[in-house]
Amino acid sequence: MFQLFGFGGARCPRCEHKNAAAAGYCAQCGLALGTPGNDTVLHANEWRLADDQLALFFGVRELSSLFGAAARRLQVPQQARAWIVQSDAFTSVPFGDYDSATFFARLPQLLPARPAEVLIARAAPLSLTFDLPALASTEQLQIAATFQVDISLGQPDAFARQFMRAPGAVTLAHLHALLLPSVRQIALEFTGSRALREMDANADLRPQFNERLQSSLTQRLAPSGLSVPRVETLALRHDKLAGDDSCIGTLWLGAPQTPGGADALERGKQLDQLYDEEELQRIAREALTLRHAQRRMELQQDAKVGQAELAHQEAERLQALRGRQIDLYGRILEAKSQRQALDHGAAVVLEELKQELAKKGATHADEAAQWQHLRALAAIKMRSELELSQLDGREQLQLAQQRFTHQVHLQAIAQQVESALLIDDEAGRRAQLARLHKTEQDAAQREAQLEAEQHKAAWQGAVLATAARKREAERVQEWEDQMQLARQRELLRAEAHKDEAAQVQAAEIAEKVAVLRRGGARDDAIAQQEKLLRTIEADGVHARQLQQQAHQAQLDALAVEEQRQQLRQLEQEAQWQRDLLAMSQQREHDYARWKSDYEALVAQQAHAAELARIDIDRIDKIGTLSDTGKVAMAAAPNASVLAQVLKTQLQAGMSAEQIHALAALAAAENSIAPLDAMRMAQEGVAQERGYLEAQAERERRQQLDLIALQNAAHSHGLNAQAQLGVAVAQAVAGSTPARCCSNGHALRSGHPEDKFCAACGVALQP
Repeated sequence: MFQLFGFGGARCPRCEHKNAAAAGYCAQCGLALGTPGNDTVLHANEWRLADDQLALFFGVRELSSLFGAAARRLQVPQQARAWIVQSDAFTSVPFGDYDSATFFARLPQLLPARPAEVLIARAAPLSLTFDLPALASTEQLQIAATFQVDISLGQPDAFARQFMRAPGAVTLAHLHALLLPSVRQIALEFTGSRALREMDANADLRPQFNERLQSSLTQRLAPSGLSVPRVETLALRHDKLAGDDSCIGTLWLGAPQTPGGADALERGKQLDQLYDEEELQRIAREALTLRHAQRRMELQQDAKVGQAELAHQEAERLQALRGRQIDLYGRILEAKSQRQALDHGAAVVLEELKQELAKKGATHADEAAQWQHLRALAAIKMRSELELSQLDGREQLQLAQQRFTHQVHLQAIAQQVESALLIDDEAGRRAQLARLHKTEQDAAQREAQLEAEQHKAAWQGAVLATAARKREAERVQEWEDQMQLARQRELLRAEAHKDEAAQVQAAEIAEKVAVLRRGGARDDAIAQQEKLLRTIEADGVHARQLQQQAHQAQLDALAVEEQRQQLRQLEQEAQWQRDLLAMSQQREHDYARWKSDYEALVAQQAHAAELARIDIDRIDKIGTLSDTGKVAMAAAPNASVLAQVLKTQLQAGMSAEQIHALAALAAAENSIAPLDAMRMAQEGVAQERGYLEAQAERERRQQLDLIALQNAAHSHGLNAQAQLGVAVAQAVAGSTPARCCSNGHALRSGHPEDKFCAACGVALQP
């Protein structure tokens, strides 16, 4: 069960009551502190949202506090939808005008004395406008689009799990910041998979765009409890820019549209007027070069996840390119001939397939055989692109949901910061802001982890693309092997036709013999023909036997080879499907791990909020207890301190006579006379004073000894420096050479009368 309450120490937005620092609800009206201001909802008690709000949610300490005084009424207009949440159960509140008795009689499952959360949503969708000036077609020509997306609240329980973490509101600005990355990505994939001329010729372009955007956003927002009832493309155009970025022509795409302003009408030109044939060919060459470069980039891999080559924007372009390739391969498969494929706009891909066949050295008897080979190759490549597109689509969906959830978390922190700034107590405000700053740091660290996950997904996508290309080459080789076996079967059929020709020749000779007999021909002519017939039949029987044996052996060999190829193909396909499943499961596992970590973080925050609520309730309950109850409920270390404080507070209000009587009572309880108690107290004071004086004397002596030691050290150092200076001066002067004894000891300077060495006692030479 979750409960929404804000920071203590702030004034109530409804009754302006200043609350204590430990309060989570207003002590006067019971409203959750931190509820966003809305005069209509909070003061007029009419649940009508502001024009820029999709939803508003707050908590109350007791559900009955919604009505305040007995005469206060609650109005739920038809323009709003409302739910009351108690014990995680959502109860819809029908529109109408209620007093307290009518409200609880109509909704008997609600408990008036229990805490509750209120969710108010707009009944009609909230319209958001997105301007995307930096889209691109498949030729990388700039496309500008403007969309209107209607958002409404679909599932209140899913919405509550995603958004209701503290009292707040979901506004137009919040939704725009949340949905802009997803809208841009979907729009870029749509326009990036289509050529400008195709979009210009497609009258259903905008309905197709609306359907694609609506379905993709619905899929992404469903886990958050939001729905997308309508999407409308307001504008879709291409501007041809000059060298100074000035617009020299505009092409409005899709359904005919009349833009506002005479200047816009003059700039609205057709594609053929914007670009001549030479410019279109140059654009096509640049698009082909860019596609090849992106293909090479797709195949680049790096062992380090943090240095993945594919950035998020490049991944979007590759996904759009993959969609374009799938569309072109589909056009080839739908076409009946090469001419029809060219008419459908698949010339570039058709030429690439022909070049690939030429590299393999494939030859064909006629154009029909070549076309069948091209269609088979296109089907294989389309299958690989579809597999990659499906996996990348799921990956992009998971990443989008992660970014969406993280942005919601950041917006919730920002709303809590705004609520914390309203705390009147300086210390409490600083403490809450410090805690929220720590939460922001954790969110920043989480965002860095999301970036790492994104790079890891891009790297895994590159690995998957390489594996898909390898599997594609294997499929092409398998198809070519099947074609080779088919050609061998055709050769065997041709040999069978030759045998049939020999049988026909024998039949013709037999017919000729019969004609000769009927015509009464000579016996020698008939015998000659019969001999020829027997020779042909004998040779035919022998040849047929040999041919049948060889033919059967070849058929057996072909059957064995076909079975071997089928088994190898099945094994390779099964291994590829296992690899795809493993990659998909790994991504699902990573997403589930991220989701579990995020849910654990949310649960931890909810647990901390629940502990704070429990502390608030405990403090409120303790505040209502008597002094005896406070001492009884306090912990053991705090109980003695609290008892001493209460005793001191009680004694502070006593007179001198009462204190003297209390002292006499304490002396009587301990069997001590008042004079003895006073004498013992004086002795204790004297002992304490003597101890303190002795300690002070010891500290004074220690200080004096330390000072004397420092002075002696300084004096010794000065003497040593003086002696060193004298010795250096004498050495520098060098006027009188130093005298030494026979053992090398230096004699004392200034004592010429010495006759013996002071060091060793040897006699000195005069």
